Amino acid sequence: MRQAHREDEPAVRSYAVTHPRGTVVLPQPEGWDQLLHTSGGVMTVETEDSRWVVPSHRAVWAPSGCPHAIELTGRVRLRSLYLRQGLADLDGGARAVNVSPLLRELVLHAVDQAPLWLDEPRHERLIGVLIDQIELLTTVPLQLPTPQDPRARAVADAIGADPGADRSLAALARDAGASVRTVERLFSVETGLTMQRWRTRARLLSALRLMAAGDSVSTAAASSGYSSASAFGAAFRQELGTTPRRYLAG
Repeated sequence: MRQAHREDEPAVRSYAVTHPRGTVVLPQPEGWDQLLHTSGGVMTVETEDSRWVVPSHRAVWAPSGCPHAIELTGRVRLRSLYLRQGLADLDGGARAVNVSPLLRELVLHAVDQAPLWLDEPRHERLIGVLIDQIELLTTVPLQLPTPQDPRARAVADAIGADPGADRSLAALARDAGASVRTVERLFSVETGLTMQRWRTRARLLSALRLMAAGDSVSTAAASSGYSSASAFGAAFRQELGTTPRRYLAG
């Protein structure tokens, strides 16, 4: 993370490190919003209440005070920005967003030039265009919200540990110490998804991570609980309106 030498704070800082496969927790200082971006490779970003698979044409907006961890699928070139809190007018919590080609180039340029100061005209112009583009970001639909109730969380953790397991939802609920009706209600209230749709999304995200790591579509599909690559593709298109390869390629 590039540090400034002035006594006052810059408007934008950057983080530019290429990491090997594994889990990393970036610096998360108070008072700084983050745009988590990769210029190469695929990452999975997890907050306390959501999870996203993020290729290079997408990013995650993490406002100040939102702890998160990043799971890297292979070698990943993280190119992220720290913006002074409130600089970008984005309400709500963390979210995955689509990154336009223009914003991608702006982010890479800002990362290279950071720290950026509002009292330097050249920096001020770059910050202005960057903020304009960030405030136009559209949210990515494939989000996996995490339930908070311990019973529903236990079911979610069991599914996440082995998305391809062929276990009934009733058995998962029973292991969590609740009826399937109770857990179904908790999932609906806390995630906005039924248990079945939540498991479908978990399987889709699992398959995406495997594909990003180099597995074929058929191998990723089988490992994630699908009988065939075509069944996986149909489920993916129904959820996102595109194919898995196009989702990863942008």
